[in-house]
Amino acid sequence: MSFILATTEKIVRWYVYDITDTKKGFELINNLDLMKVPLLADKETAKIYAKMLGLKTWRYVKL
Repeated sequence: MSFILATTEKIVRWYVYDITDTKKGFELINNLDLMKVPLLADKETAKIYAKMLGLKTWRYVKL
């Protein structure tokens, strides 16, 4: 099981970012591409990355 970060909009978009350098920011994509979207181990790790990216709101999606 993994977690990914997504928007809280009615049409969900996906956060793409460099897991090794969150200071570069993020990009939003419309289609879930698991080769681009970082997979995170658990909700707590996802929360840490969301905060490092400066996100104010986000959605956890469990895969």
